Amino acid sequence: MFSSQLLIGRLKAYSGKLTTAVSAIALSLFLWSGFAIATDMTANAGTIQALPSVIATSGVADQAEGTAEKGMGTVRRNLGDITKDTSEQAEGAMQQAKGEAKQNMGTTKNKLDDAKNAVEEKSENIIDSVKNFFN
Repeated sequence: MFSSQLLIGRLKAYSGKLTTAVSAIALSLFLWSGFAIATDMTANAGTIQALPSVIATSGVADQAEGTAEKGMGTVRRNLGDITKDTSEQAEGAMQQAKGEAKQNMGTTKNKLDDAKNAVEEKSENIIDSVKNFFN
């Protein structure tokens, strides 16, 4: 009886890890497929020409890549847990850390871009105020 309870306990533990691994794989595939990123189908030529500079300066792409990388690291780490492969666990943990760093880099890029836009807007307001003062 004790061994059957032990077996049931282990099966429950492995099923939880397997559920986490399958969820991480599904999330990674979802992000990779591009369904999570909304697209504007009414874009005009000016918007399309400006798109590469927006992508280069925005951290949204880095955040999405970081999320996918972190998810894949979770999958690898959980797979290592299930198979008792310590090198796979370590590789998964490294991949998770890399993904989190990429997410943080994307967040930082977004905050810097927001600050740049705020400074530009304030400087334009100051210029307009000076022009209005002398007119």
